[in-house]
Amino acid sequence: MSSSCPMVEPITPAQQLQVVEQTEIYIERANALVTRELIPVPVLFDLKGQASGMYHVQGRRRWIRYNPYIFAKYFADNLARAVPHEVAHYAIDMEYGFSKTAPHGKEWRRLMTELGADPQRTSNYDLAGIPVR
Repeated sequence: MSSSCPMVEPITPAQQLQVVEQTEIYIERANALVTRELIPVPVLFDLKGQASGMYHVQGRRRWIRYNPYIFAKYFADNLARAVPHEVAHYAIDMEYGFSKTAPHGKEWRRLMTELGADPQRTSNYDLAGIPVR
């Protein structure tokens, strides 16, 4: 990476709190749209690489990981896009099970639209200054 491009600093603890709160708000919104009760899930800020967020399932455990560097560079856009994107994965998993739906299938796209979010799968960000894996 060129030395002319400064490294992006990760989001602050105050911004992390905003992201967690926004995640909980979207979970509450999704609760009104699905039949299974959704509870808040752990939110981690340890994701690196090119993705803004990722929903994880391991056995009965579920959590959402966010990339603190991409959030720092594109904070408002990620609150509006990545947060509902990952919450929709969580809600669709709880409603139907991952093995019964496509990750960005019609159920996911419908829920994104009902949440008032853009059902586009990915964002095309300039990742200069973002640490990669």
